[in-house]
Amino acid sequence: MNSAISVRAVSKRFARPGSYTRGLRASIEQAARMPLARVLPQNGRAVAEQERWALNDVSFEIAPGECVGLVGHNGAGKSVLLRILARVTRPTRGEADLRGRVGAVLDVGVGFNRELNGRENIFLQGAILGIKQRDLAQKFDAIVELSGMRDFIYEPLKTYSNGMQVRLAFSIAAQLEPEILLMDEVLAVADQDFIRECVDQLAALKRQGRTILLASHDLALLSQVCTRALWLERGRLNADGAIADVAEKYHAHALVQGAAPDVRQRVF
Repeated sequence: MNSAISVRAVSKRFARPGSYTRGLRASIEQAARMPLARVLPQNGRAVAEQERWALNDVSFEIAPGECVGLVGHNGAGKSVLLRILARVTRPTRGEADLRGRVGAVLDVGVGFNRELNGRENIFLQGAILGIKQRDLAQKFDAIVELSGMRDFIYEPLKTYSNGMQVRLAFSIAAQLEPEILLMDEVLAVADQDFIRECVDQLAALKRQGRTILLASHDLALLSQVCTRALWLERGRLNADGAIADVAEKYHAHALVQGAAPDVRQRVF
């Protein structure tokens, strides 16, 4: 069976601030210095690399209908990976293939137009996903109902709080029934009632055979819907396995580092 998500040796490099040069002459001079820049000291210290690898040789497969958690400390590469999968950015090296219509709930406000109202943003997202307007109109009431935003749906998005934007974004993604759903750490700004609704909706999507990749620091939340987890650490895939096993390793590592993840038991 083909994988719903296939990531093969994906790496992503970013230039560090201040590493850009201007003009052809400066570019040629920088290129000429590159072979020596990594070995020659400057003022008694080695010259720092002028790049940062947010992801480094990450590979994994996710089967259709699988719900996978994505864990890692801030800066581990979770958001970069999800942006690559959502086609927001391209990898520097490697390939990522997704088979099926993709819905993504990334950083708060990503994909929205702040000058448009909630209703207009719903139809904008539908157009981006290739949903016909008449089909979207049939789902409109369900989207609004799930979001709990009926009283604000005609207000400009720039008047919404972060939590309100997350409600709308998740409701659009869930009700438009993507075959693959990507979610970044967005539920952290949602209230407990909506998180409970999200977990119920994710469980329903899972029963329908949808593929879900959900990034979160909240291991208790992930354990409600995921059976498997991927652990990214400094841009590398540190562990891939049953969520209980990965959570135990991740928690032990976090305790050593002095920043334990959220493992509180919740009842949804």
